[in-house]
Amino acid sequence: MEVSRDTHLKLAFLLWALVGTGLLIAGGIFLFGGRTMSELDPARGTPGIAEGIGLLIALIIGFAKGNFVLPKIAKKNIARIEQLPEKSPFYMTFSVKSWLLILVMILIGRTIRFFGAPALVIGVIYAAVGFALALGSRSYLVAPSVGTMEKKIPS
Repeated sequence: MEVSRDTHLKLAFLLWALVGTGLLIAGGIFLFGGRTMSELDPARGTPGIAEGIGLLIALIIGFAKGNFVLPKIAKKNIARIEQLPEKSPFYMTFSVKSWLLILVMILIGRTIRFFGAPALVIGVIYAAVGFALALGSRSYLVAPSVGTMEKKIPS
């Protein structure tokens, strides 16, 4: 299925935003054990200071990465998308290198869970990465339209 350059930008935004939101939610579930903050079930325990500090650390790291690191990566990807033909396969939204990085990140996540890392650690990592992706996805929304690229001649 071939899509336009503008659609590539929208796909990149959607992928970063949806995966980021999913990881942020998963991080919260790992941090707080699937409980809501309003649940007061002494048998299951209550969220403690460690979970709160973990969430705060995750949000600070995610904020920094989402506002200072990922926008640079998005700009490089936007420039690459601008060089694509007007119509190209949807999977070209990201480069081969980016798709490999995505695969490696998935494998790292599965590996830390497989080896039994504490839920607090997993939650902080997932929440930080998720918040960063969700914030970084904004870069694709503010990208200039990549429709027709005309040179403007000064008059």
